[in-house]
Amino acid sequence: MNFPKIYGFNKCTEAGKNLFAPSIFLGGCNLRCPYCMNSALVTDRFLDIIPIEEIRDRVKAESADFVMISGGEPTCTDTSLLMNLFEEIRSWGCGIGMSTNGVNREALRPLLAHVNYIALDIKTSRADKYSEIGGDITDVILSKSFLTEEKQKREGEDLDCEEFDFEVRTTLYPLFVDLADIHAIGQIIKKDETWVLQQFRQTKNMLGLKEGEVLPYPSPSEQLRELIDTAKTYSDNVVLRFV
Repeated sequence: MNFPKIYGFNKCTEAGKNLFAPSIFLGGCNLRCPYCMNSALVTDRFLDIIPIEEIRDRVKAESADFVMISGGEPTCTDTSLLMNLFEEIRSWGCGIGMSTNGVNREALRPLLAHVNYIALDIKTSRADKYSEIGGDITDVILSKSFLTEEKQKREGEDLDCEEFDFEVRTTLYPLFVDLADIHAIGQIIKKDETWVLQQFRQTKNMLGLKEGEVLPYPSPSEQLRELIDTAKTYSDNVVLRFV
């Protein structure tokens, strides 16, 4: 059985639902976000490949019951290879989560039946900003609707149906997200859905920025608090990361 090339592994990272779990990282991405911290994965530079057997042994050593698949962008990977990876992870007795930017909606939709959790990045509400990084906000909004449908479908089935849930993530990158964006994104999020606001963090390996070129919203600050409080008017489950 063939698997996607795995370029990274974190034994315990934030995986959604207040869950910390092992994460594996695939290469390639259809977006070019300037603040991306995984630039080597996004540009698919030559990196060492981690054998699936090593991943299996490390996941089992952690006694993990959940594995998160990240990147890069997992939907840029051949679907048949992803399905093989899902099957392998299931054989370890683990549930599956996946992070996605939602742009490749037609590839994402059939995958939903095979996972337990999705973390969907909504980077901004502005079509021009999405265009700058290579995406279309319309595709992301449709992907969000697929997640809501999948959750409702599973909740409507019998108790033997595997759980499915998701979170929306928005990085508070000041050039992409201001108060108007929080209002616009909030309007597509239901009150009982999880909305994660995570601080833009500067690193030495950002894809399109030099360290210090764009500063994060100060924390604490009145401006940051206004963004958070506004998000809470749309979702009863706003989660803060790195803020």
